[in-house]
Amino acid sequence: KYLSNMFNSKISRTPNSGGLSLKGDIMATQGILSEFNWECKNQEKLNIWKALEQSANDCIGSHTKKPLVVFTKNFKSEYVSLSLEDFVQLLLELEQLRNGNK
Repeated sequence: KYLSNMFNSKISRTPNSGGLSLKGDIMATQGILSEFNWECKNQEKLNIWKALEQSANDCIGSHTKKPLVVFTKNFKSEYVSLSLEDFVQLLLELEQLRNGNK
């Protein structure tokens, strides 16, 4: 719901939590959100490496999707984990956008 509101976009949970041919936990069919494979975890003891591997494996065969894990636990804020390379690419694109608007 948070992403839907922030991006004014229709986003829904993937049926069977990615157990079918549709991978990832969130289906976003348009815009920047569709460029990521969203793996969502709400666990008290999360194995972040296993979650990242799951998201990366779901990206196999896609040349456009980037693995991303959103995680939290009870009564805590949500966080996002993605590769340093993907994070730096986002920062470079943001910097280029900001510099282009000056």
